[in-house]
Amino acid sequence: MKQIVDGFYSAIKSGDNERLWALIHDDFTLVCPTRDHILSGVYQGKSRFFEEVLPRVFGCVDPEQIVFCNEHRILCADGATVVALAINEGTARSGEYYDQVYLHIFKCVGGQVLTLIEGFDTALANRALWGNTAALPADQNFTMGSLDALGFA
Repeated sequence: MKQIVDGFYSAIKSGDNERLWALIHDDFTLVCPTRDHILSGVYQGKSRFFEEVLPRVFGCVDPEQIVFCNEHRILCADGATVVALAINEGTARSGEYYDQVYLHIFKCVGGQVLTLIEGFDTALANRALWGNTAALPADQNFTMGSLDALGFA
């Protein structure tokens, strides 16, 4: 499972969307356990991730000015679950530094990422990336029950 996660970060860092597409399961779920943030809740589906979520994030940065997931470290891996930290370095289109730290929990099956739980500094993201941008409506609000439904019981 570590190789899948390393591949995920490598694809994000290099902007290799074909490789990233291959690493994401068709039934992919992104969980952002936040409140009152542009990305808050549970987002279902590989297509939604690529067509709505990624453009919302990457559209706020100039790839010449920032590297997403520039560094990462796998903290632990147990069965299908991998926990990792990753950092960005660079500046958003707003001119604000976006040196973000992410805590990621991956659930992998069949050589792909099925679920990604993403924790990050929402105040930094709001200030540097989104300002007054409207939230991307989630498929459902985050609850602890969301984790149970995704097999994180």
